[in-house]
Amino acid sequence: MRILACADIHMGRKPALAQSGHSSWDAIIEKALSLAVDVVVLVGDVVEQEKAWLSVYGPLLKGLQTLKEAGIRVIGVGGNHDWNIFPSLVQDSDAITILGLGGKWESLDIGCVRFLGWSFPSGHEKENPLKKFPSTLLNPSRIHLGLLHADYGMAFSSYAPIQEHDLLHSGVDLWMLGHIHKRGRVGTDNAYYCGSPYALDVNEMGEHGIYLLETEGEMHFKEPLFIPLCPYRYETCCVDVSGIHDANGIQQELSKSIRTCIQELKYEGTLYVKAVFTGTLNLTLNLGEIMQKKKDDDAFFLEEQGVVAYLLDRYEDQTELAIDLEQLSKGSGPDALLAKKLLDPEQLDRLARQYQSLNEESCNSSAYSRLDSSSLSLEEAANLARQAGMRLLQAMVVQKEGER
Repeated sequence: MRILACADIHMGRKPALAQSGHSSWDAIIEKALSLAVDVVVLVGDVVEQEKAWLSVYGPLLKGLQTLKEAGIRVIGVGGNHDWNIFPSLVQDSDAITILGLGGKWESLDIGCVRFLGWSFPSGHEKENPLKKFPSTLLNPSRIHLGLLHADYGMAFSSYAPIQEHDLLHSGVDLWMLGHIHKRGRVGTDNAYYCGSPYALDVNEMGEHGIYLLETEGEMHFKEPLFIPLCPYRYETCCVDVSGIHDANGIQQELSKSIRTCIQELKYEGTLYVKAVFTGTLNLTLNLGEIMQKKKDDDAFFLEEQGVVAYLLDRYEDQTELAIDLEQLSKGSGPDALLAKKLLDPEQLDRLARQYQSLNEESCNSSAYSRLDSSSLSLEEAANLARQAGMRLLQAMVVQKEGER
C-alpha cells in the first residue's frame, strides 16, 4: 500500500510566494495522482480557520472529489485550527473520513493497514490525548498508522502535549504528526512530523513537502520517503566578515557565501536567503547601512546552477566587534567603564536579568497581546545584553577616533 501523508496545509492562509491560499493543496492532489497512491492522510490544520472556510470550501471539495474518482481514499484528523470545520465537511462530502471527532480515538482498516486517529474537540487541548489511547484498538494482524495533531516533547501546552514514551509504548508501528511546520523524525524511530507542504513564512526554512509511506510485506512500513513539493525555499547563509575593511568587501563576501550555499544545497528553484553575519566586524563598518543599501538597490540576486537566489531584507548579526575590551577597560571615561561592565560576569548577569524582566513586561502588555511571545533564557538575555553593550561601545570608540 502507498500512502501520502501531509499536514498543516492551512488553506485560506496565502503564503507570500504562493499563487493562492490553496496552491499547496492543488500540488498535493497532483502528486497523489502522479504517484498513484492508495490513501492520502491529512494530519490536521488543513484549513487555516473558520473565517477562511468560504474561500477554500470549493477547492477543498473539488480536490477530494478528484481523489475519490481516482480511487484514492482520504483520511484526516482535526487540528487546533480546523477542529470545528471537519464535522461539517464530512456531512457535505463522502470523499473523506475524519477519525476521532469530538476527541475520541477511532480506527479504520484499509487493506493491511489500520489507521488510528484522534481529533481536537476544541481549539485548545491541554490534556495529553495519548493518556486515553485505547490499546483495544490494536490488531496484531495489521500494521498500525497513527495520525495525531500534537505538541511533541511538551509537558504543558494548549495544543495536545505528548511525550516520547507515549509514542514508544503505544504499540503503533508508525506515527505521522501535525502541528509543527518543520518536517522530520522526532525522538523515536516511529514518529515523524509531516511539516507544512509549502513554507508559510520566511521563518520556515529548508525543504517543505510531503511523505510517501509504503508497506513492506504485510507487517512493516518502509522508512518514510520525503518528497519536496514547495517550489521555493528559505535558507540561512553564514557570511564571515573577519578581515574585511569596507562595504564592497562585505558585499563581495555575501555574494561568495550565497554561491557556496547554492552549491551545497544541490537544489533547483527559487531560493530566498537570510544572511547571518559572523566573525569579527571592523569598527568602521555598519551592517545596517550596508544591508539597507542592498534593499534600496532592489536588484540583488544570483542566478546559476538552476537556482534564482534573492536576498531577504532581514538579516542576523552574530558578529563580534574588533575591540580589545581588556585594553580598553584600563583607560578612563565612559567607554572604559562600559568595557569593564562587559568583562564583569556579575554585571553582565545583572544586565541579562534586566533584559528578561523587560521582555516579560513587554509580553504581558496589552499592546503586544496579539503577537506570539516566548520567554528569554538567561543565556539568550546575556547575549542580547552583551551585543547591545558592544554596539554602544562601537559608537563611543568611533566617536572618540573621529575627535582625534
